Amino acid sequence: MKSQITVDRRLVSQLVALGLLTVLPVAMITINGTKAVRAILTPVSGSGGGTVGASKEASARVGDLAVAAPLRFGVYDPGGVFAADKALKQRHIYVSWVSFDHTKLKEELKSLEQQEFEPLLTIEPWPIESSELPLLTGILEGNYDRIIDELAGVLRGLDGPVYISWGHEMDQDLTARYPWSNADPAQFVAAYRHVVDRIREQVDTPLYWIWAGVLKDGSLRYWPGSEYADFIGMPIYSFPAWDQQTYGFIRDFRTTFEEKRKIVAELNKPLMITELGVSGSGDFNSYWLHQAFMAFEEYPDLVGVTFFYSKDHEGAWGNEVETPDWRVHPELIRGLVDWKLR
Repeated sequence: MKSQITVDRRLVSQLVALGLLTVLPVAMITINGTKAVRAILTPVSGSGGGTVGASKEASARVGDLAVAAPLRFGVYDPGGVFAADKALKQRHIYVSWVSFDHTKLKEELKSLEQQEFEPLLTIEPWPIESSELPLLTGILEGNYDRIIDELAGVLRGLDGPVYISWGHEMDQDLTARYPWSNADPAQFVAAYRHVVDRIREQVDTPLYWIWAGVLKDGSLRYWPGSEYADFIGMPIYSFPAWDQQTYGFIRDFRTTFEEKRKIVAELNKPLMITELGVSGSGDFNSYWLHQAFMAFEEYPDLVGVTFFYSKDHEGAWGNEVETPDWRVHPELIRGLVDWKLR
């Protein structure tokens, strides 16, 4: 009976997804006019990939990991909608390093491993409120070493792999939101290396470091060096109201991804989309994600895609647009991922 229920559930997921994916490109053309036509008809330029070689034993396996394995899918899912979906192998967790429960985090990571999920841990280096020094200066002065050591203690003893991103979106002008963002590049790089070195010294768990920027002009000033990053991460979102306000038309996946990909092409590292989201009508979500999944196979250097399945922080996109909700129909995600992994 249990196996029959599982088969029926997958069949329903695929049928629902198929129905959602039948949305015609006419909808996008109607919204975007000639720009959408060009986006649909223009051939995609060739793409290149590469292998990596980090200095640590765990990181040295990234080349094989990137080349041999199929595209990895994951999700940030605080509501637990996809708790039982094994196809979403990576599970994204955000941690403020000044306000987390060490025991609970260790238990959560161990639980994920027992369920054969791979943790993707984004560590947000918020400042200590009582500190008189600026954040990055304090890190380099050793004022945050105790916190780094506590994180190392959480990571120690896990089977791995654990994917880690520290200080994400450092290249964005979001100082009011992230104190580590838009800081002095040399100071950020030094702080980033300090954190990685200190954790590596104490942890034998296979760790894979993701340097996750917004990726735009000037981002490479924050690059810490090849041996400090196994993957390059990036966020990709489609928010029609924002696109119309900012660009005058709605951008498709290829436009956004290729723009970011070109920024880091010279680094020759495998790429991960650490946050993928689309917000709009059900038909638009279906069309945009369908086009994205069709494009994935064109980029051999893209090795991971993680959905951001939550409403965004209030005001994160400014006060002129409504805060987007990235929770698309769950059967759409299930159907697309199942189709891609077949």
